[in-house]
Amino acid sequence: MFLLTEGEECREDLSFLLDRYLQVHRLEQKERALLTELVYGIFRQRAYLDWQINHFSKVPHIQAPIRNILRLGLYQLLFLDKIPSFAAVNTSVELSKETGGIAASRFVNGLLRTVLRREKELPSPDPGDPVSFISARYSHPAWMVRRWVDRWGQDKTADLCRSNNTVPPMTLRVNCLKSDREGLIKQLKEEGATVTLTSVSPVGLTISGVPLRTLPSYQQGRFYVQDEGAQLISNLVDPQPGEKILDACAAPGGKSTHLAELMEGKGQVVATDINPDRMALVRENVKRLQTPGVSGETPEKAMAPERKYDRILVDAPCSALGILRRIPEGKWQKKPEIIQSYAKIQIEILEKTLHHLKIGGRLIYASCSTEPEENEVLAEAFSKAHPELKLEDPSEGLPPAARKYLNEKRYFTTLFNSDRMDRFFAVRWIRTA
Repeated sequence: MFLLTEGEECREDLSFLLDRYLQVHRLEQKERALLTELVYGIFRQRAYLDWQINHFSKVPHIQAPIRNILRLGLYQLLFLDKIPSFAAVNTSVELSKETGGIAASRFVNGLLRTVLRREKELPSPDPGDPVSFISARYSHPAWMVRRWVDRWGQDKTADLCRSNNTVPPMTLRVNCLKSDREGLIKQLKEEGATVTLTSVSPVGLTISGVPLRTLPSYQQGRFYVQDEGAQLISNLVDPQPGEKILDACAAPGGKSTHLAELMEGKGQVVATDINPDRMALVRENVKRLQTPGVSGETPEKAMAPERKYDRILVDAPCSALGILRRIPEGKWQKKPEIIQSYAKIQIEILEKTLHHLKIGGRLIYASCSTEPEENEVLAEAFSKAHPELKLEDPSEGLPPAARKYLNEKRYFTTLFNSDRMDRFFAVRWIRTA
């Protein structure tokens, strides 16, 4: 219950809250897995659970702690088959008795048992209003659904929302300075993992069945946990041995270390971030991976007037609407005004970093947003404001399987991808003057 409440009220990522909780409460692996499933699942399906609660409830206002108990019970009844129905109901009733007394426990008991009786014929939202229907049935805020329906129509929006409610694969990037794909696969299998190849990234693996941080291969720095789509951004940068690269929004360090690996450890990557606490994560990952040529610096030092770079990556802070399957709490924390707010920040970062790009150098902008204000519209506005930049076709640096994600304008986008990747946008310019 604590995690559900904190996830709503706190601005920290749910993954951080869960990790912190598990550090204090030592649970068995099965218990950890169940807790993770419950917390993430409830945030993924929150609007649908609330729609059912509101439909069956005769109470006009349900207190937040009791609503969370109902969400917990309903999620187990409707989405899990590993917990007996009677156990889910009884646990919820006991929790509500401790929280709100006998009256609350009777209310929770009555509602959950009514749902249980109606389980095979549950009511459904009215499809006559597409925004309300998709918002409730596929559990996304109405403002988000409305934007997407206006842009893509009902079917694509429903597909995107369903995809956001799936559990993403656990994807690794092989540290090619320490291992190759085949060698890491062998080691991971010996450590008890189930491993498969990714379909697009040539250094990616998907893994299941083991707690990653306890693995010797993790502690030895043989891989980095990173979505396959995120891996491709570094390929798109296409760094060359001996170059000097600026990763301007580097935390937590995944792309900085990947860039150094692509240069075979024969270049310099300057990693910086405006958040000093997050820079600690960069240093931690560089140390674990033992990546040569990566230095963490303050923005003031990294972008001192005399500093010039061959390539600059701006993997910008954004609304992150392209990674909602990984941060389901984000659906309920974000507001529509953040899109324009981030777009302003993104332009400011691009303007600032451009001063440090050599003539003939490449500037790469990337985001994990679905929204044009942070993607195509921003790229076109920045191109128009800077005639010294020429849009480049980045296909040569991409793995052949990833080139299908370049559109007719040579923008890279995994928005509606068929490879189970997060949604990214990226564009690459060359400075001609």
